[in-house]
Amino acid sequence: MIVKDEEVLLARCLDSVKGIADEIVIVDTGSTDRTKEIARDYTDLIFDYTWSNDFAAARNESIRHATGKWILIMDADEYLSVDDHEKWNKFLNRERPNGKVAYTLPIISFTGEKEYQDEITTSPVTRLFPNFKGIIFERPIHEQLTKGASGELFHKKLELNIYHTGYQDQRVMEKNKHERNMSIFNSMKKSQVMTDYDWFTLGNQYRYAKDEEQAIECYERALEGADWNAVWYPHGLIGLISLYYKQNLLHLSWRLTEDNLSLYQDYSEYYTIKGIHYETLGFFEQASACYLKAISIAEERAANQKEFWLVDPMYSFETPVQQLISLYFRLNDNQQAIYWLSKLLSKNNKHPRVLLSLIEWLCQNESESSVIELLNQHFDMDKQADPILLFKVSLALGQNVMTTYYGEYLSNDDFLSISDRLRIAVLEQDKGSWLKAGFAIDKVAKEEQQQVWLQTVLGSLIWNDNELLKKNTAIIMEREFNDVVKIISQFIQEEAISDQQALEKHASTLFLVAKQLFLVKNYELFDKFIQFVKSAKLINLLANYFYSMNLIDMSMNYYSVLLKEQLLDAKSLENLAFYHLNHGYLDEAVEFLKELIELQPKARHLYYFLIRYVGRHEKQIYIEKFTSEFPDFENISFIREFVNQNRT
Repeated sequence: MIVKDEEVLLARCLDSVKGIADEIVIVDTGSTDRTKEIARDYTDLIFDYTWSNDFAAARNESIRHATGKWILIMDADEYLSVDDHEKWNKFLNRERPNGKVAYTLPIISFTGEKEYQDEITTSPVTRLFPNFKGIIFERPIHEQLTKGASGELFHKKLELNIYHTGYQDQRVMEKNKHERNMSIFNSMKKSQVMTDYDWFTLGNQYRYAKDEEQAIECYERALEGADWNAVWYPHGLIGLISLYYKQNLLHLSWRLTEDNLSLYQDYSEYYTIKGIHYETLGFFEQASACYLKAISIAEERAANQKEFWLVDPMYSFETPVQQLISLYFRLNDNQQAIYWLSKLLSKNNKHPRVLLSLIEWLCQNESESSVIELLNQHFDMDKQADPILLFKVSLALGQNVMTTYYGEYLSNDDFLSISDRLRIAVLEQDKGSWLKAGFAIDKVAKEEQQQVWLQTVLGSLIWNDNELLKKNTAIIMEREFNDVVKIISQFIQEEAISDQQALEKHASTLFLVAKQLFLVKNYELFDKFIQFVKSAKLINLLANYFYSMNLIDMSMNYYSVLLKEQLLDAKSLENLAFYHLNHGYLDEAVEFLKELIELQPKARHLYYFLIRYVGRHEKQIYIEKFTSEFPDFENISFIREFVNQNRT
């Protein structure tokens, strides 16, 4: 290892290798924190080295001190899974060192703001190789192993993972990695020729820094003459495809997908990315077929004990499933959407967003007892973490029966937050407990403030207590909530509201309050509150929420009011268009689509349906409108075919 100021993460890394490492060699490049002190708990092989802006030189210094048969290179913000130690030891004991072979491992990086977030990328890095064979590092940044002048080094892929959290947003800010890395790249550009791999790694650097135009330019230069067998090539390819897509250059991203990514159609990535292109442009049937194919390929490869992803495990299951769920809900195929939500939950039952979405929909459409029966198939009530999670989700959704059921499995209530205690008091209609929980409001952590504010407002509305509203919300509320508290205060005191603009401006926050009243089943107060704070934006939000929950009668009542007053927003128009399409009311659907296209001419996915379902004399009008808005999209093969079919 080479390290500098890694006191936060070093112990995690070293703990993770204790079961496989016979010696640990650490080269320190100038730490000023407790890094070396922590390292001494694990090894005596700690060496100081003066940093020279060259990672390869520092790596080679660490190799110089190694005496083991094999060398594994790690960074402090990386770690191994203890569960994989048996696999590591089995491989190292079986494999014979070959001076011409080094081993490429997947680095699985968590790139969200927090480690539990599900933003995951993978990249291949050669990190394992035999010692005493003349293998060294070259290149000052994103250093590569080489045999130097003594011969070619071959890279063999292994399915032994290294996990990495170094590019999480907080870590990037702490270590200023971008500035450091860019200074090395700038020196390289001045002093030596950049290889294809160098351009690829520079593209990665710009991409992490969210400089997408520079990243595109680097990836293009990297891929221009590169060998597609290079281990980094598919990563650069998919990186460029994703950036083209984000920049709305779909004609370029599709061309790369069909011409280059199709070389890897034995992997899920090809079909998932194709599906996203189809879905973006309204070809929903083709999109769902691609997503299902991606899932099928991953399952087949996994069953045959093959690596089931090319670049990113998300493309093999989670991404295509998430896309299917969204697509099926949009098409009112709720049973299929719920089926795939359940499949997603079975893969990761600790996924809070998936769990919340599934339970929220089920609780509006099924009995609480049947929801409990389903959840018990996925969770183990003997593990305290499972009933705690289900209790919290049930509590958030106002489900009394489920909250009581899961509460019986809990050994204590130490896990409850202030917002949880306020919520329980609201559900139990216990004003005394609500007041008691409110005494701790001044101790609320920042990330909990909005939920505490919401439960405080909810209790104030239920118990019609304006003084408590003002007192408690004043402690925690942000400046933006001042007007909302004033509106709610006027409601409690039954004062007329003169500022209609304030209602429209704060409709999203008022919707959150109204939704809470609905979830706790205080329907009388809900109706009264809606009448008091109603605005076009609020009614659209409510209509679309009820529509998403399959509460069609309620949503249609709100849509009718908005339609009569010509106040439907884009989301409402789209929901109504697809509702009528899915039920065979084509004329009505077309009218909603026409209105929506006037409102949102850049809505790429809608033109397919308009061109398909309008009368023959109108097809040409919408084809011309589409090609005018997106002149390059006719270069996309399936768009060109569709347009030509409808021009004849």
